Amino acid sequence: MGRKAVAALSSIMALLMTGCTVAESIPTTSETSIQVQDISAIRAQDDFYGYINSSYLVSLDTDDSDGYGGSFDDVSAVISDRLDEIIREIAQGDRESYLPGSNEQLIYDLYYLLLDASAGTDGSFMSDEDVTSFEQKCAEILNAASIDELLYIVGDLYREYNVDPIFTPTVTPDLNDSGKSAVGITPFYSPEGTELEVIVLGGNDASDTARSFTNVLIDAGVDSQEAEERGIEDTLLLMQIGYATDFDIVNMLEENLVEAPKYMIYLTEDEIDDLCPNVGHEGILATMGIEDDYVDGIYIVLEDQLSAIDSLLTEDNLESWKDITLLSFVNSIKSFLPESYGGSSIAYSNDSYAIREVKRYLSTELSEEYVERYYDEETVSAVEDLVYDIRDEYEEMINDCEWMSDEGKALAVEKLMSIEFYIGADEPHVTDPSDADLIGASCFETRLALNVRSYERWLSELRGEYESSGFEGMLPTTANACYNPISNCVVIPLGIMDAPFYDKDASYYTNLGGIGSIIGHEISHAFDYHSMWFDMNGNYNPEWMPQEDRDAFEEVALSISEYYSSYTVLTYHNVDGDLTIGENMADISGLEVILRMAGDLDAKKEIFENFAVCFASVSTRDIALSSLSSDPHSPNQIRVNATVALFPEFYEIYEVTSEDLMYVQEDCRVRRW
Repeated sequence: MGRKAVAALSSIMALLMTGCTVAESIPTTSETSIQVQDISAIRAQDDFYGYINSSYLVSLDTDDSDGYGGSFDDVSAVISDRLDEIIREIAQGDRESYLPGSNEQLIYDLYYLLLDASAGTDGSFMSDEDVTSFEQKCAEILNAASIDELLYIVGDLYREYNVDPIFTPTVTPDLNDSGKSAVGITPFYSPEGTELEVIVLGGNDASDTARSFTNVLIDAGVDSQEAEERGIEDTLLLMQIGYATDFDIVNMLEENLVEAPKYMIYLTEDEIDDLCPNVGHEGILATMGIEDDYVDGIYIVLEDQLSAIDSLLTEDNLESWKDITLLSFVNSIKSFLPESYGGSSIAYSNDSYAIREVKRYLSTELSEEYVERYYDEETVSAVEDLVYDIRDEYEEMINDCEWMSDEGKALAVEKLMSIEFYIGADEPHVTDPSDADLIGASCFETRLALNVRSYERWLSELRGEYESSGFEGMLPTTANACYNPISNCVVIPLGIMDAPFYDKDASYYTNLGGIGSIIGHEISHAFDYHSMWFDMNGNYNPEWMPQEDRDAFEEVALSISEYYSSYTVLTYHNVDGDLTIGENMADISGLEVILRMAGDLDAKKEIFENFAVCFASVSTRDIALSSLSSDPHSPNQIRVNATVALFPEFYEIYEVTSEDLMYVQEDCRVRRW
């Protein structure tokens, strides 16, 4: 992979549109360089995105990043550096002054535990007792006398080690009653981490999987010849599961989880028993470590795959299922294991490793410390005012919609006004002195304690005992925002309240083009192609809107999909309008609602320009091409250019004519509302 950016200005990601505009070629440069011969030659009329961002983009170099960069990454980097400083500040503080179970005590203890571990201190990753416990667990797996016994062992592994070798459980709001929680099963994956779709093709991938089984069995004391034979049998069993798997659905869900409700099937206990006669619902719940006294049924996605797995969960296949469980267990804790068990040494400097892992394991605690230091009441209050200004204008925009019926408008407004907004950060949790014991004598012991804590919260959600704060899925330190259709809520974290998205020294309209466009975008997700099928209560209910409005909406969605599909990047590669339909709808709506809030062209010019600034980014060619087939967002250059080109004010402000590359024929300018 080349490390230089294939940037996102017009001279690097070539933008063409066919069918509704003049088809002209935009100058390009080498794919391995972001150097532009004359960025001053880029015109707003030909490439608005490049015109606004060219100077910034040519200053970026993905050699020093993960292959991409831009405005969101800049803000995230600032937050990351601040978190590093917080960890070091706490680590340099007085341990005795920290209350037991407090964020500071946990961060302090974990930092020094990790620091010792990465320095090679014996017993820091796994003590002798941990290794003995690991060996005993491996023996317990391999000595399981029946499928039933193994299922309960799997439940213990899930609770203590977060290992799910057979059924991958999740807690999901009940799609028919969003106020309740339900248990679900996601599709089965190979314990090796290799997709089943690859294994079923055979060849080297299947051979590598068999070899992984063989190696872990040898490490567990199995004779090498027997281990090799079992590795082949284990892989063949996985292939049988693969043959019963609809990979079109699996791949679609990997790319776009918001489509999941369309494929989720709710089965009662009796229906599960009929589908899975070998293990039944009790066996499935046993692998999750739970009883059935608060579970009435289970959501599943792949009925054929689940049936196939059950048909293979027989005593004849017990040995293979024990091997699958063992490999899953070993892989899940490989980073802690001694090298003699397949572990590896730390490849990071002591301090950077400790900081990275503290961020990973104590993200909530660290986020609270960040909020304590960087929460600005004036900023959060100003953003909150923007949120409700935009929501009120959105109501007017819905009521002005020409293609919706009066009943449809009333229902859409009702849903809009039911959206809950979580802005800035939630309240810090109450310190529990017993949490002091979460940091154990070794990294392994600590990992287990944190796993059990997460598991107990998982159970409390399932029992309906857990009260959401709104920020579980997106911490306040996140430089982004989100909409959740099942809870009908929008989360605007503190992390996104920084320039260029929000700047207290900037004008109202510049901020409207920044964080205002993001707020409008997230509100719009309540009415995009995916979330439109959820009602105001968060229930999956496509019929909540009148049929005539659903039909009209489908026509709007089709036109938007076709419009964005007509754009290409890197000269020959079309945007997938179907994949990106939800985000494209939100981009159009989000920009439309804030433009309505600007009274004159000068104000709208500020909106357009900061809208473009916020999406400035570069990436390597490989990442750009990969994103086309997996990212539900259009490439950022197109998110800007294709969207601003839909609004007549853009043509007026920048004097765009039919001779310019940004021009889109009026009858091809799609609309959302």
